[in-house]
Amino acid sequence: MFDTAAQPGKAILHAIPLPAIIMTSDLQIVDVNAAFASVVARERVTLLGKQLFDEFPSRPDSPNLEAAIRASVQRALASGRTDALPPGRHDIVLPDIGYETRYWRLSHSPILEGERSGDILQLVEDVTAEVTSEKLREARERTAAEGAALSFWDLNLVTGDLIRSPAVDRLHGFEPGEAGGNIEAFLDRVHPDDREQARANAFSAAERGPGPTILEHRLLLPDGRVRWISARGEIVIGPVNDEPHLVGMVVDVTEFREQEAELRNALASQKLLLDEMNHRVKNSLQMVASLLNLECARASAETRGKLLSASARVNAIATIHASLYQDGDVASVAVDSQLQELCEHLISSTGCDIRGIRVELDVAPLRLCPDKAISISIIVNELVTNSLKHAFHDREQGMIEVQLKRDGGGSLLLTVRDDGHGARDGLDREVRRSSGLGERLVQMSARKLGGRVEHSHDQGGWETTVLLPAAES
Repeated sequence: MFDTAAQPGKAILHAIPLPAIIMTSDLQIVDVNAAFASVVARERVTLLGKQLFDEFPSRPDSPNLEAAIRASVQRALASGRTDALPPGRHDIVLPDIGYETRYWRLSHSPILEGERSGDILQLVEDVTAEVTSEKLREARERTAAEGAALSFWDLNLVTGDLIRSPAVDRLHGFEPGEAGGNIEAFLDRVHPDDREQARANAFSAAERGPGPTILEHRLLLPDGRVRWISARGEIVIGPVNDEPHLVGMVVDVTEFREQEAELRNALASQKLLLDEMNHRVKNSLQMVASLLNLECARASAETRGKLLSASARVNAIATIHASLYQDGDVASVAVDSQLQELCEHLISSTGCDIRGIRVELDVAPLRLCPDKAISISIIVNELVTNSLKHAFHDREQGMIEVQLKRDGGGSLLLTVRDDGHGARDGLDREVRRSSGLGERLVQMSARKLGGRVEHSHDQGGWETTVLLPAAES
């Protein structure tokens, strides 16, 4: 085992905001910081003492950075200076997912002082999004350049005669003069699974009338290669017998299609990771709540009440996490749906429906950033729980209303009111607006969003309003 506490640079390593590791000259991992463990989806303790490429093996038949890293480490040690590498691809294995395509920008700096001098500090930057976006842009530019290379065609939609530039023949794998003057030879090169649809799309273009026509399908070339082409044109009436012609350009979009598929896979992997993280957070919170419930059995009456309150709060936050990103949007949360699920959880967990207490929601269909949505959910949880706890202790029926709307200036107004005990006596007022944890959570969550909290009460019940200033969702 490595004694990381005795290693030089440990404090610096764990203070670096970028993913970073310390390793020996033969790439044995000495220590990693939290940012590195997060980006590679590993626990820090599982990496200590491992060989870098035993833990992150190269994907079969794909590029990897092992040779470049080893050479960079040797250059850094020989020169005593930082050696930086350009972005490169090295796919990594993620738990329960398999390999995922990743691009990295790395630098290696020698550790020159202390007992472990001769080790290497590696800074790691995940540049997958940057590189894949650049590759997509390059693919688009290449296809545009190919289109400008005069891949021109003119199809007579009555006779099937095809006038085209030599680039069209080359694109379909024909030698000069081999294909003849009719569209049929070119349709024979269309992939069998796409052929009938391609024919129908081409010859029905005239029926669709004026305007652009886009035809995309696969080719199956004589050497077995499959290529994607995109033909873009428009209907033109010819000089003979008013016959319609489909005139346009054709380009090879295979690389663009492949990049599209790679990006879709990358986005699917990222969503899977996000869903898995949320699921694990929810499960972990539910486990904490269960442990608190177990402790209640052997706790005093006063402690038992506090443990049950804590368990309820943890369960509420777990419910919030369970509802995040359910519609696939990782940038915002549907607050109306989230509050609906939260209140349903409170109803079922407290049995208030059996007691004859209703919780009614009037929430506008809003989408907010996750941080703001979670803070609002915590406020609602505390206020509704407070009403359930204090408003109806000698009542068989009651109602709690939750409203969330934007005002004319774009600010958010959250209101939670009940028709239970409001201002029956001074004791009720102090209990309902206590300085306990619930009230502090409400005030803290509101301040986090720049808002303010106001309480009011009368014989008709208790009302709390939270005004949140206008801001981007």
